[in-house]
Amino acid sequence: MAALPGTPGLLAGIRTLPDGTTTTSTENPDGSRLVQAVGNGGSPDLGHNPTWSPDGSRLAIQNAGGFVITYAPNLTGWAALDQGGEGEPAYTADGADIISATSDLTGGYLQYSPANWNEAQHQGQGDQQPWLSTRTGGNDSSPTVSAKSGAVLFQHDANGASDIWTDHGNRTGGLLIADGTEPDVSPDGSTLAFVRPVGGFSQLFLQAADGSGSASQVTSGSVNHTYPKWSTDGLSIYYNANPGTDYQSTVGHHLVLASKADTLTPNGLAWVQQQPLPAPTPPAASTFHSTGPTRLLDTRDGTGTLAAGAVPAGTIVPLQIDGAAGIPLAGVTSVVLNVTVADTTGPGVLSVWGDATARPTTSNLNWDKPGQLISNLVTVPVPADGEVDLSANSTTDVIADVQGYYTADSTGATFTSEAPTRILDTRSALGTPAAGQVTNNTISVKAANANGVPADATAVVLNLTTAPTASSAGFLEAYPEGGAAPTVSNVNWSSAGALLSGLAIVPVGADGNVSIKVNGTTDVVADVFGYFTSGTAGARFTSAGPARILDTRESGGPLAGGHTLALQVTGTNGIPAGTTSVVLNLTVTGNSDAGFLEAWADGTTRPAAASNVNWVAGQTIPNQVIVPVGADGKVDLYVNSTTQVVADVFGYFSS
Repeated sequence: MAALPGTPGLLAGIRTLPDGTTTTSTENPDGSRLVQAVGNGGSPDLGHNPTWSPDGSRLAIQNAGGFVITYAPNLTGWAALDQGGEGEPAYTADGADIISATSDLTGGYLQYSPANWNEAQHQGQGDQQPWLSTRTGGNDSSPTVSAKSGAVLFQHDANGASDIWTDHGNRTGGLLIADGTEPDVSPDGSTLAFVRPVGGFSQLFLQAADGSGSASQVTSGSVNHTYPKWSTDGLSIYYNANPGTDYQSTVGHHLVLASKADTLTPNGLAWVQQQPLPAPTPPAASTFHSTGPTRLLDTRDGTGTLAAGAVPAGTIVPLQIDGAAGIPLAGVTSVVLNVTVADTTGPGVLSVWGDATARPTTSNLNWDKPGQLISNLVTVPVPADGEVDLSANSTTDVIADVQGYYTADSTGATFTSEAPTRILDTRSALGTPAAGQVTNNTISVKAANANGVPADATAVVLNLTTAPTASSAGFLEAYPEGGAAPTVSNVNWSSAGALLSGLAIVPVGADGNVSIKVNGTTDVVADVFGYFTSGTAGARFTSAGPARILDTRESGGPLAGGHTLALQVTGTNGIPAGTTSVVLNLTVTGNSDAGFLEAWADGTTRPAAASNVNWVAGQTIPNQVIVPVGADGKVDLYVNSTTQVVADVFGYFSS
């Protein structure tokens, strides 16, 4: 299946390590997001001949012991098909079986096993059967499968000759093309790439996959060109180049057939095959499942990564969502994460997006100096492979805590927005017995059956603000009352005097309350923006974006203090009329005085006491908001201090 333009699949290939061993690695075609595979013991997997399942969800490799191993691209779900003696795996067109090459005393032949087989679950036994109904009398290897016809093509060696044979789609072997090795059929099933010797060197050829017509040579020169593999769009070929026979000298190449442009594969990846991607499905209206905050990623200690350490600028960090922390293995449409950067090395921005999709030009988190600890809530589409990607343009540690996820069914909760209402302010004793800053203590806040939130609310949407901090560092944790503090954060600060806001979706305790634990010293403000309930009475979420719908730096100039901007949201980026609330990431920048921003539904009264973004002078700061939309499809943005304002849309709620 071909990848769509702008959404190229990952490259799986082999990297040769300094000690001469090899390991399977995956990367984006531009060389970013390089992930080196390790086996269950933590050492390099020593893999060869990687191949993707038709849906791109799993890799199969041949390891050093002659096992065929399968695993997910995020290095989970490892399974061995048997106890050894097979290699060169290829999935059948439906993905149900894996064909491999093996041998016995009479020669080499093709066999197959169920793709989901795991010999560890069957007392170490495999389930291999011969693929062809009758042995060919030679040595068979290098199987490739036509996604169009299901036919299996393979290399057949006999009597000193190497030819390409086919199973004719009915498992009976026969000659297809004479004088050829290492066949690979194009994604549309029309063309075969293969290797043929010319003047003492191996060259790449193309010919009709049914064997008709003549072969055309596409490479030349005094270099061996081997192991051709089609790109998923069928427009180019990945191959190996080697001046001799030493595998350590093998170099991966990418050849665009139309232009003849030939470039090296990034990071020394060879034996490359590109991940097929299913066509994206339109965003679906989804219901919410609260998980409570759970840490999925922390590069400081290696949680969710292969090794601990700050993420270099520009590096993409893949994060598995499906199957993590109780999240289903499939069916997740979006995930809600609280993302934090720690120990920043300079100003920067961080973006989060669905893996195998084009990287957005929008940002989720911004910071303006080294040594910062800052967080923001993000709502990210989850693609078919179940991963999201994170990348910053400045070296930093990255932390991600999951708060919940959405599924395209009615099993979760629906959302009801309400006009922003302040339910906690320790400065004025609102929601607390007495006014005053809180130090290393927990605040109980009445959430359900109060302030317009019904008694059956399962979670509330709160905007939490430190107002301001007194300790030099600290963080807030919000969680259902009656439960243990999760030891993960919602709002973080790294200096005294910080004025920071963070959106949180907090499960409600059995008593209708939520707990806010203060680690450090600060005043705390909480504004409620809506709630989730079981059933279908509320609105469902649909992902839309990320897309930038406002940037006063490019049009209109800074929003003056004391002024309101009406922002049209329906009709932009697919947001339909009838939308009840919109999910925005609002960023303020280019300011010279402290201030705050409020967002609410156009055509309604500005909230008397609530805020969405707070800042100190000269600060660039983002915050995610869930804002009711007016009957005219607009939301209002008010600032009390002049600043530039940026708004990126991530989705919407509709009944």
